Amino acid sequence: MHKIFMITLAMVSLLVLGGCESALQSHGENAPAKSTQSMSKPVGMYQEFDDVLIPNDMDLDNKASFVFETPQFKTGIVTYKGRVDAVSLANFFEKELPKDNWRLRSKMKYNRTIMVFEKPDRDCIINIIDETFNTIVEIMVAPRQDSGAVPQEVRTAPMEENLPQ
Repeated sequence: MHKIFMITLAMVSLLVLGGCESALQSHGENAPAKSTQSMSKPVGMYQEFDDVLIPNDMDLDNKASFVFETPQFKTGIVTYKGRVDAVSLANFFEKELPKDNWRLRSKMKYNRTIMVFEKPDRDCIINIIDETFNTIVEIMVAPRQDSGAVPQEVRTAPMEENLPQ
């Protein structure tokens, strides 16, 4: 009887000590440092354009998208749909695009959100439309006509037309 009591006491002591240790670890004491990189999942993926991050919760709408690519540039309109909050989506692009060297030039919001970003050689227009069950985002990327150069004022003489008399 005495042996059973001692074994039971030893088991209870181990359980109590083990519980205290796990409680201390859950509060950060004596817990090994956790790698934030292994725990954090990426917030998005680069898809059609290698410098425009797309949130994971958005799905490509192939029928509403068009991309034209040459060796010199890639341009097009890419449309995504998802069940996300339109304001959060706008905040996502406003936070993530500058990481890829896009500069926010202007932003219009309320019934829809339109954001204009620029790089020296390209523009990116993001149009976010909040529907009843989905949020749609259209991403338009196009090469800049002036390639970032300041246009010079050009003066030309007015053209004359020869009209039949």
